[in-house]
Amino acid sequence: MSIFRHSIFACAVVLAMSAQRTEAANPLGIAFKDTTNVSLYAQPGGMIIAGRCNRNDPAFADARRKGAEVLQYIAATERPDTRVCKLDNELYMNDPSRVPLWPYPREGERVSYPKTHMTDMRPGSPWIQHVVDYVTQLMRDGQVDGVFLDALGARPWNKEAHWDDWPQKEKDEWTDGAIDLVRRLDEKRRAINPDFIIVSNGPWDRGDSRGQGGERYVDGIMLEHPKTGSRWHEKQAAEAFGDLGHRRVLVVASGPDDARAWAKVKGVTHVCSQVGKGEYAHPTEPAVSFEPLHDRKSASSK
Repeated sequence: MSIFRHSIFACAVVLAMSAQRTEAANPLGIAFKDTTNVSLYAQPGGMIIAGRCNRNDPAFADARRKGAEVLQYIAATERPDTRVCKLDNELYMNDPSRVPLWPYPREGERVSYPKTHMTDMRPGSPWIQHVVDYVTQLMRDGQVDGVFLDALGARPWNKEAHWDDWPQKEKDEWTDGAIDLVRRLDEKRRAINPDFIIVSNGPWDRGDSRGQGGERYVDGIMLEHPKTGSRWHEKQAAEAFGDLGHRRVLVVASGPDDARAWAKVKGVTHVCSQVGKGEYAHPTEPAVSFEPLHDRKSASSK
């Protein structure tokens, strides 16, 4: 075959492959309760978020062996009022009552989610240092590919937190603490395992520039059920985030069609079609096709 004909053939193959894959993002599955359908994500390009109590299930290890990325759920900004399970209890100092709580307006008053209380997220607090130690051990153990930091970003977004009523000084201290946490985690992973993924479930834009410094310390964020066509959400998805080379911007869409639409939005790397929080027990079927990623050295050594 001549060089000319070979080039035409190669271009045709590339075009054919592109035609088969119109989405730009990979499938994301959330498995907070059980591992039903986890095997559907067990291939290169797939991502799964394991829950508080099930991360040791063999299905996650099997998915990783087959090329999927598994993130561990971490809720650092709030602690449950009662024990959830043994694995979850390890994060909360083996006794939720020991966890230092947010001290304003009086210690233990702030709530951002039912049956929980907000933790002491002030910069450098003993609680932040404990969370860093906990996640650092996950980095060393090598049983997950990264962490999913729930309810973390420039500000709390749950209505129960009543953020708009907070004094400015208190708002700034919480934002600074959130940045301090991801800064410390980023410092640790650069020393231990730069391939370790850090995703926050919350944007770093609270309406001003104070929280945006947190973006450099994470690989990306999750956007939960954003409105299709929302310029603000699209702007968040397109941010650069950290410089370690493995951006991960996750979108939980409102059904398969919405997931496929968000898969084409600039900056989005993974999409999920699980409609509501009540459906986070286990993944639904992937809404888009898989495209292997080659931006982490450890991915090729699984």
